[in-house]
Amino acid sequence: MHSKLISSKNLIANSPNLSLVRADENSKFEFKLWHLGVLIGVPSAAVLSYFLYKKLNQQTKPKQENTKKSETKQPERKTEVNEDKKPVPLTPLEIAVDKKNQGNKHFQSKDFEKAVECYTDAILNCPADDTNELPKFYQNRAAAYDNLKKYEKVVEDCSNALNLDPNYEKALSRRAKAYESLDKLQEAFEDLTSLCILQKFSSSSMMVADKMVKKIGEKMAAEIFRTRTGLPISQHFVNNFFVGLNNDLIFKNAEFYEKVKENEKSLMKLAIEEFNSGDYSGCINTCSKEIDETRQFVLEAKNLRGSLYMLKCQYKEARSDFDDILKDENASGRLKSNTYIKLTALNLQNGEEKEAFENYEKAIQIDPSNEDIYCNRAQVFAMKNRFEDSFKDFEKCLELKSDHKIAKIQKAFFEFRQFYAQLTMYAQAIQSPNIINESKELKNETNKLENLIKEFSDVPEAYNLYAQILSEQEQYEKAENYYKIALEKDPQNAALMVQRALNIMTWTNDFEEPIKMLNQAIETDQTCEFALETLATIEIQRGNLPRAVELFEKAIQLTRSEESMTNLCCMLVGAKTQFKVLNKLSQNPEANLDILNKINQNKGFY
Repeated sequence: MHSKLISSKNLIANSPNLSLVRADENSKFEFKLWHLGVLIGVPSAAVLSYFLYKKLNQQTKPKQENTKKSETKQPERKTEVNEDKKPVPLTPLEIAVDKKNQGNKHFQSKDFEKAVECYTDAILNCPADDTNELPKFYQNRAAAYDNLKKYEKVVEDCSNALNLDPNYEKALSRRAKAYESLDKLQEAFEDLTSLCILQKFSSSSMMVADKMVKKIGEKMAAEIFRTRTGLPISQHFVNNFFVGLNNDLIFKNAEFYEKVKENEKSLMKLAIEEFNSGDYSGCINTCSKEIDETRQFVLEAKNLRGSLYMLKCQYKEARSDFDDILKDENASGRLKSNTYIKLTALNLQNGEEKEAFENYEKAIQIDPSNEDIYCNRAQVFAMKNRFEDSFKDFEKCLELKSDHKIAKIQKAFFEFRQFYAQLTMYAQAIQSPNIINESKELKNETNKLENLIKEFSDVPEAYNLYAQILSEQEQYEKAENYYKIALEKDPQNAALMVQRALNIMTWTNDFEEPIKMLNQAIETDQTCEFALETLATIEIQRGNLPRAVELFEKAIQLTRSEESMTNLCCMLVGAKTQFKVLNKLSQNPEANLDILNKINQNKGFY
């Protein structure tokens, strides 16, 4: 079931998303892939860096306070006396500073209302063109309003301060917090991005901005996930899901197909033909007629329809079909265990890990001889880094069916991965990197893999997995040869095209050819989220932000878990923000030369 799940990542990973990691200026670009597959979304370890800035000048001018004298008694003003004993009046600025100092005393004693009054007097008396003290008076009053939880007033005063001093960090920080309190997260993020630039992308400013963009991403993803009605699915995607189910009662099951052909009343023959041709909407409609009208193979029709609903992320409908089968006393143990396996995929897509493992156990209780359960769960264990449990399940699967191709291939590759990781750790511990290349054990294990590939030369997955291992070992040219063979055997595999493009990019430090391959992958399978997300990430690296935004928006609509969608929404927000930043900065390139150079060098963003 989850064969794609392993092939679309570098064997072991903790996130379903791709993160572009920039090396130092003289080294090649390096890519780390976290793409666990078409079914399971796992929380991303980190959000793609966002490009940071804020409008340094608001369009509106500061709102000046009413400058008419108050009818109430003005506070006494201190005066100085010159040598002729004549009083010298204080300047407006001196009066304003005095009022500010009084406000500070009230603020310290937590009398924030009085503090507001004094800061207001300071603003009234301060010359309107004073860009040194007046911003401070506005910011001080904003601080008092902040303590009074008058967040709209905080935003107004901070904006006035920033109009006078666009680089006023304290005002930016306070306004960002006020925006957050008002649930205006995008505005808050923009202020925080300004801080990142002003503070030269310090770790503390980046951390705060990162938290904010995640909040925005989570909010966006939750809304999209809640309102969408289903996803388009490609034939290659569907086949990859079913290929790992040796005992599926419908997929390539010659015995069942002969059975339905003999039943002239049933519509299941037509449903299977529509399924095999990729007409999934037609297949769902025909299954519904079989269930509601002809009623010859009701449970099998619900299993097939529920599977397609699950793959299309129509979870409510899928659960309904699966539950009907599991509650039906007439359903066979094999049909129920197959349904439980599919239900675990639904559970994992929705972050229901506990329920998924419980359903694996229920499947085993009903049908302990179904090897598909163990092979499927082994792959999930591996993704959770529970390798001991994973190997046990692979072994149980092979005990039940010794020629199970997927179990044999993936078990071998996971074992090699474990061996190589241990060898690398040992080389690091003794500070002897050459021991890896000189290792006889490594040569023996590599030979085992290559012999396994020869044994299963008809399985594209074997070539794909080995190519990924070679790429990790920086054997890029050899990896390219295996990717080519895999694509010759599986030319419609868009995810495989993406893996090959990334290998070439890492190898050659060149974008042109890989980008052609990624566009070809999208053309081959427009539902391939992996291709869209990867190309969008690269377009950010190249500075092609409009294209990146377009690709992220498409990828968001295709992702299969809310957690993965959150990550993509964060990327989208970052790309849009960068586009806005560069437009703003380019309007005054001379004044912003240092910042523009920093952005062009991609420092601080990755």
